[in-house]
Amino acid sequence: MTDSSTLMGRKEEREKSYPLWIERVFLLVAVLVFILYSPEINATVDHAWLGPLVAYILFPLALLAGVELLGRFVQGQQGS
Repeated sequence: MTDSSTLMGRKEEREKSYPLWIERVFLLVAVLVFILYSPEINATVDHAWLGPLVAYILFPLALLAGVELLGRFVQGQQGS
C-alpha cells in the first residue's frame, strides 16, 4: 500500500495546504471579544447565577462554535 491510498484502497490527491494562521487569528479575535464583552453580558443578564453562566460558559462556547464555523467555511473555500 502506498502513502496516497487509504485503507479502502481509494486514491487521494494532496491539495494545497491550508493556512492555519487564519484560524489562529479567528481564535485570537474570539478571545479578545470574550475579554471585552463578558463583563457587560454578566451585567446585562443581572442574575446571581444565570449572569455568570451566560457570560462565562455559554458566551465563550458560542464564540468557539462561531470560530469553528468560520474556519470550516474558509477551509471549504480553499478546497474549491
